[in-house]
Amino acid sequence: MSLLGLELNNKRLMRLSGGEKPEGQRQMKYKPQDMLNIRARLAGISPEAVQEAMAVNAKLPAIIVTRMTKGGIGKTSITVNLATALALSGYRVLLIDADPQASATNMLGIETETYHPHIGTLLLKSGDKPDELREFIVPIFEDGFLDLIPSDVELDSTNPALIVTMGREQKAEEFVLRNREFLSKNYDVILVDTTPGTTPVSVAFTYLAHLTGKILTVVEPEGSCLRALDALQFNLEEVQKLAKRPIDLAILVNKAQIGRKHVEHNYAILTKSYPNRILPVQIPHSIAFTRQINADDVPSSMPVLLKDPNSKAADSLYHFARVIASEFNVTQPGFVANS
Repeated sequence: MSLLGLELNNKRLMRLSGGEKPEGQRQMKYKPQDMLNIRARLAGISPEAVQEAMAVNAKLPAIIVTRMTKGGIGKTSITVNLATALALSGYRVLLIDADPQASATNMLGIETETYHPHIGTLLLKSGDKPDELREFIVPIFEDGFLDLIPSDVELDSTNPALIVTMGREQKAEEFVLRNREFLSKNYDVILVDTTPGTTPVSVAFTYLAHLTGKILTVVEPEGSCLRALDALQFNLEEVQKLAKRPIDLAILVNKAQIGRKHVEHNYAILTKSYPNRILPVQIPHSIAFTRQINADDVPSSMPVLLKDPNSKAADSLYHFARVIASEFNVTQPGFVANS
């Protein structure tokens, strides 16, 4: 099964999920809760024990911040599909769209022509009082497996406001820490899709990444993208000085067309410049990614994993999600890390 990366027959999967195939349905359709049950039983844990552990969990979820100083390389597509893959696998995911372009929001079928409460409002708040996060969250999957804090064009006004804010680099961390109880009990992983370039909002979320020790970045093996990666590395070094903790890079190669001479050349430069930072998975160039957002019918938009679940792109995205779960130590209450 692609979701788990395991070879399990349908009969065993159904038994592990605790469900039954509806009469007249040729194949069992597994929901995120079914996948959580399957993973729990494979790990020798009862689903009831997992639910009990979730109810009292106080550990912060894994935090995955995606950054790149260049647009158009598929960062948002990767982030949304990663959130979707983890949710379909039974992890409880909060996706924060921190890009005023709101592409992640649109890709999940949420129209942005009307105002949405956005993360910028939360970044500008002060004090330790927890926020009413339910007012900001849009449920995407049922049972809390994928929630979204959507973006809005007005998010862009947060950047000049942060410039004149004391301790602006720490504002994303302050947001997470004052909402620790809610986030710990409701989510296993938080993903943040930041705007291309270097803005006060993206820097604040980069600073937050010191809690994890790394950020996720997406590149194409192409000259201008490699130069942009160098600029990101420079910015990361500056943020590390403020955080006084290391923040490394986890690099995903997207739109890979390995075999072409110029691609091979740029890939060799990438591996030489950033040894041991390139993830052991690549996302191939695929037409499926161009079909995700319907410009004239945003509510029908959906990521590759939902629109083209049997495509080669989908297989590579599930592989990528499993790599990321290990790389960023995404786990759940009641499970041993990376189980």
